[in-house]
Amino acid sequence: MKIGTINIDWFKKSKSLQGLIIAELNKHDFDFIIITENILSFKFNENHFHYHTTPIPTDRVFQKLKYGEYIEGEIPVRTSIFSKHQSLSQIETIDPYTSLCHKFIVDGNELCIYATIIGTYGIKYQKEIAQPELDNFKTDIQHILPFNQNMVIVGDFNTSFYEEERRQLPVIQSRNEIIKFTDKLSIFRATEKIEQNIDHIFISENLYAQEHYAPSVFLADNILKDDPHQGVLFSVNFKS
Repeated sequence: MKIGTINIDWFKKSKSLQGLIIAELNKHDFDFIIITENILSFKFNENHFHYHTTPIPTDRVFQKLKYGEYIEGEIPVRTSIFSKHQSLSQIETIDPYTSLCHKFIVDGNELCIYATIIGTYGIKYQKEIAQPELDNFKTDIQHILPFNQNMVIVGDFNTSFYEEERRQLPVIQSRNEIIKFTDKLSIFRATEKIEQNIDHIFISENLYAQEHYAPSVFLADNILKDDPHQGVLFSVNFKS
């Protein structure tokens, strides 16, 4: 079971780079790929099911930004799950514009995927926007995890887990807050050892006990022209 995530920056890319992103996603043949800073029209494989956060309003200022002007002609969705598997059910999240959660059946096992962004405005407005997103993330996970042993938590956290890297939301101390929270709940930060990386995949304790492999990256070396965003992937196999 291959899981990936990538921030495509509202797909505001050149035609050649757009084609490269789509080709790369198809090449990896993901079971699940979480796309952050997405647009509703984005597709890379017609055979995948797709699930989205509530589209961001484009007719007014929404959380400090006029998305209708910033992403002219497109409908922005902060977070999307593309899946080979049809959703069994959706689990409600506190902020439907930023986070979404779905349950799936994979190889006869229930799997819960929670996808989000923490710091939707990057390093700006950390107290006004990023802090509530971090708080919502914690509350959502605390409510969902006890009922879903096989859980994947994934998305753009705007946070590196290397102290020497200045890649975090410093006003809200996102690195330490996420580490303390995930340690408390025995959540394994699968991608934390990837350097210069702010997009992550975490897994629950039960999934960690399954067969899993070292994470890797794709579309790295600033190919996306949006440093330090890159694609990250992680694979888990349920024990038979």
